[in-house]
Amino acid sequence: MSTLEAAKVYLKPKVIAILFLGFSSGVPYGVLTGALSYWVSKIDLSPSDISLLAAAGLPYTIKFLWSPFVDQLKLPVLHKLFGQRRSWLLLSQVMLALSIMLLGFTLPEVNYSQTYIVAFLIALFGATQDIVIDGFRIEVLEDDEQAAGAALYIYGYRIAGIIFSIGVIYLYTLLDIEWSTLFIIGSSLMGVGMVAALYMKEPDHKVTKEKAQIHEEFEKVLQRQEFKSRKFKEYSAWFYMTVIAPFKEFLTRRGWYVFLLFAVFYKLGDSLAISLQTKYFLSLGFDDLVIANSGKAVGFWALLAGFAVGGALMNKVGLWKALLICAVLQLVSNLMFSALYVVGTNAYFLAATMGFENFATGMGATVLVAYLSLLCNRSFTVTQFALLSALNQFTVKILSSPSGYIVEASGWFWFFIITAILAVPGILLLYWIKSIEDINTKHSNLANEQS
Repeated sequence: MSTLEAAKVYLKPKVIAILFLGFSSGVPYGVLTGALSYWVSKIDLSPSDISLLAAAGLPYTIKFLWSPFVDQLKLPVLHKLFGQRRSWLLLSQVMLALSIMLLGFTLPEVNYSQTYIVAFLIALFGATQDIVIDGFRIEVLEDDEQAAGAALYIYGYRIAGIIFSIGVIYLYTLLDIEWSTLFIIGSSLMGVGMVAALYMKEPDHKVTKEKAQIHEEFEKVLQRQEFKSRKFKEYSAWFYMTVIAPFKEFLTRRGWYVFLLFAVFYKLGDSLAISLQTKYFLSLGFDDLVIANSGKAVGFWALLAGFAVGGALMNKVGLWKALLICAVLQLVSNLMFSALYVVGTNAYFLAATMGFENFATGMGATVLVAYLSLLCNRSFTVTQFALLSALNQFTVKILSSPSGYIVEASGWFWFFIITAILAVPGILLLYWIKSIEDINTKHSNLANEQS
C-alpha cells in the first residue's frame, strides 16, 4: 500500500467523525484536569485538597462494572429513535453538558464537597461516554480503518484537553470572565460530540464465532436444568454472556494477574508527577501566561509529536521494547521537574521540562493503548478494554490522589524524586511480562511441532 493510499483512510467521513467523538471524550478530561485544576490552584486550597479532587474521577476506575450493561441494555424510547450505541452516547453527552455547566456554579473555597460531588458526576457520565465510544469506534470501523480511527480519537481527545488548559487561562487572565461563564462555554463544546453521534449511523452488532459457540454451550447447560420460567433462562444466558464470560476468558490466560498489575503501575510515577503541575508552577512564581505559553502550549505540541514517534517506535523495535523505552523516558521526565525546582523561574527551562514530559507521555500513551488493545479478545472487546483502561485510570485518579500529602511532607524537590522511584515497578513488571510471553511462545512452538 502506497503512502497516498494509506493517507486516504483519514479522509473517510466515518473516520473523521471519530476525531469529533474523541474531542467529546476529552471534554470531561479537560474540565477535570485542566479547568478545574487551574481554578482550585488560583484559590486558597492546599496541595492535599487539590490532589484529592483527582479521586472524584473514581468512576473512570470502575467503569468495567457497568460496561457490560451499557454494552447490552437498550434504553426505552431513545433506542427506537437512535439505536443502542447512539442512544447511550447521546444520553451521556447531554448529562455531561448539564454537569459541566453546574460545576461553574459551585464554590470550592466555601463548599468543597459540593464541587467534589459535581466533579464526580462529570467523571461518571464521562466514563459512561467512553464505554460507548470504545465499542462504537471498534464496531463502526473496518479492520483497515482501526489504526487511523484510534489515532484521530487520541488527537481529538488531546485537543479538547488543551482547550481546557490553555484556553481557560487565556480567557480568565485576559478577559476576566467569571468561572460560571467559562464552564457554560465549556459545556457547549459537548455539542461537537452530539453532532458526530447524530451524523454517524448505528453500527452493526456482529457476533464472533467464539462468542456464538460460548452462547450455544451455555444454552445447552440451561436446557439440562429444569427452570419453570423461560424469562429466567433468558436472563441467565444474557448475564453469563455479558458479565461472566468476558472476565472468565481473561482469567484463564497465563499470567493474567501480571497484566492487571502492569495496567495499574505502568504510569504510576508519571500520573503522580502531573497531578499538581499547575500548583507547582504557580508556587515557583511563574506568571499565568508563561505557564500557558512556555508550559502547556509547548507541552501540547510535544505531546502530539510523542504520539507519532510512539507509533513509529512500535513499528521499528516492537511493542515490548517500545514500552520499556517509554517507561524509562517517563522516569527521566519526572527528574526534570526536580531540576526545574533548582533552576527556578526560567521560562525556557519550563518549556524544556514540559516538552520532554509531554513527549514521553505521548509516546507512552500510544504504546500502552496498543498493548491493552492487543490483550483484549475480539469477542469481548468492550468489557475487557473497559477493565484494563479502568485499571489504568485507577492509577491516574486514585493512586495519584495522595500526591498533595506527599508534597506537604517532603517538599516539591523530593516529591518528584519519589515519583521517579515509583516508576520503577512498571519497568520491572515489563520484564515479568516478557518472561511470560517467552513461555507462551515456547509452549506454542512445542504444540505446533507435536501437531
